[in-house]
Amino acid sequence: MQETTMNNNDYKIQKTTMSNNDYKIQGTTMNNNDYKIQGTTMSNSNDYRYRLDSPRVTGRRQQKTTCPQCGRKHCFVRYVDTQNGCRYVDSSCGRCDHEQSCGYHLTPRQLHEQQPWRRVSYAATLSQPRKQATAAPQGVSYAATLSQHRRLAGQPPQGRPFEPMAWQYVERSQSPHSTLWQWLAGPCATRLGITAERLQQVFADYHLGATRQGDVIFWQIDEQGQVHGGHIMHYRADGHRDGYQGWAHVRLISQGLLPRDWQLHQCLYGQHLLAQRPDAHVCVVESEKTALVMAAVHPEWVWLATCGCGGLTAERVSCLRGRRVTVFPDSGSFDKWNRQMQLTTGIAYNVSPRLEPYPPNTDLCDVLLGV
Repeated sequence: MQETTMNNNDYKIQKTTMSNNDYKIQGTTMNNNDYKIQGTTMSNSNDYRYRLDSPRVTGRRQQKTTCPQCGRKHCFVRYVDTQNGCRYVDSSCGRCDHEQSCGYHLTPRQLHEQQPWRRVSYAATLSQPRKQATAAPQGVSYAATLSQHRRLAGQPPQGRPFEPMAWQYVERSQSPHSTLWQWLAGPCATRLGITAERLQQVFADYHLGATRQGDVIFWQIDEQGQVHGGHIMHYRADGHRDGYQGWAHVRLISQGLLPRDWQLHQCLYGQHLLAQRPDAHVCVVESEKTALVMAAVHPEWVWLATCGCGGLTAERVSCLRGRRVTVFPDSGSFDKWNRQMQLTTGIAYNVSPRLEPYPPNTDLCDVLLGV
């Protein structure tokens, strides 16, 4: 890889160590009639209820919006409910046009699995006029009617406090038998010269889990050791994401191990390491995989991940107050992340523009591996 040098507080790509100002980086049961999705085999019928927005389906002009994962505009096609006036299912439910560089695709079925309270919304809205959900019957308070309306509208219950998941789920899931870890410990480690001892330390530090299907579980744990959630993702043998993603709490809810109205309150991936290393410089990236690789290559810094482009918010990074932080947005996300960091207080941060010259959605791991 050709060495690239930039001005002041910027970054040189080569295999060496880092300093604070000169960052060098080596090159549950469902009704089939309710979950018919275009392009997915759900039943023998060709009359799909949920379809991607298009003029042939809705009779109106297609409206593409900003992708919730890569942040690019006019590239996200949302699903519509053909049995409910072709209304959009949700702002996050759809497919990004950039299948190779982004690959985001959240189907209505996956959305309903992630947010169980949505399962009653469409049947209710089809069978009951909207006014019945908002008009308060005699003897029923307005607050109770508002709560019912929120459920019918598919909105999450309001005000439920954070309830950590039991630590036993993290312990039981810890396993190196995920496709991602096999890639990390194999081709990736060989190419980057990562030792087995270093890999084992990263595996232990981040409490990496795996499902029986070989999907990796990225557990989100805060400084107090409270488990916020488990992000499940499927990777191919070459280390690239295969598009599927889910959450551990969805499976636990379906098994009756968590309340049905349990809500996900995310934190940064790797956030628990802040308490263990209070004086270390902190680096923030988008992808959990990138955080793992960089932690193995440059263990002198604490590596955290936002778990998506939209995961960098002033509220979520408030845990970094009083720390020295370098933020590495993927290419194409510099302006967005820079604006978000400007909303923070008490953080000595630097937003690196190092990846901007690269193709969209390039991250540090891609540069490191020369992808």
